[in-house]
Amino acid sequence: MTCLVPEELQIFPLTDAATDFTPQLSDPEKLGTSCGSGSFGEVFQGIVETSNGKVKVAVKVFKIDPSRATDKIENAIRRELKVWLRLKHQTIVPLLGFAYVNSSSKFPALVSQWMPSGTLSVYLKEATTITAFAKVALVKGVAAGLDYLQSTNVVHGDLHPGNVLIDASGNPCLTDFGLATIEGEADLQLNPTTVARIFDSRWRAPEVLGLECNPQKPTFMSDIYSFGGIMLYIVS
Repeated sequence: MTCLVPEELQIFPLTDAATDFTPQLSDPEKLGTSCGSGSFGEVFQGIVETSNGKVKVAVKVFKIDPSRATDKIENAIRRELKVWLRLKHQTIVPLLGFAYVNSSSKFPALVSQWMPSGTLSVYLKEATTITAFAKVALVKGVAAGLDYLQSTNVVHGDLHPGNVLIDASGNPCLTDFGLATIEGEADLQLNPTTVARIFDSRWRAPEVLGLECNPQKPTFMSDIYSFGGIMLYIVS
């Protein structure tokens, strides 16, 4: 199972230096309709101009109040870009680069591969028939993605069906690293906004929700807890 970058987009180097897609985006201030919300951002469908024509991409625009655009927010965006850029695996949605889609904002949007089958939630709801074998393949795909993250010391921190996208071949790929952290680096600061975002889900481990004490930062073990919930969601 592979989340391959479309051949027409391979003209842009996928290195640890993020590619600026602003010149290639068609009408960057008028993106398509919203495709959903993630950690501190909203995802739109965009169009990248390549030498082979127009290609659909996903554009994550950060929802930030300009009056609250502090250094901490900017550092959080840089962290997501840093974490996502280092992830190169068939079970991770490829980050293609960034683009400035709003002339009034100093924060870039993140440009990633477009996944035509949408989220895991949408995929399971819209599938007319899905065999037990296919469900097992989905579970194994998500597990492989989580195994890769842990092998690179990355804690996702926000695993749920909305952050598992399905490619054109029906393979699951993990996305949205807005709450991800690199194990051993500076801890994620749990401010009220972050806590509200983490709490707004049934997929979180009890210690992250803070049901018995103050909320704890996500860990490898809390990612495993979230995976268990996703597994039950798929097979039930």
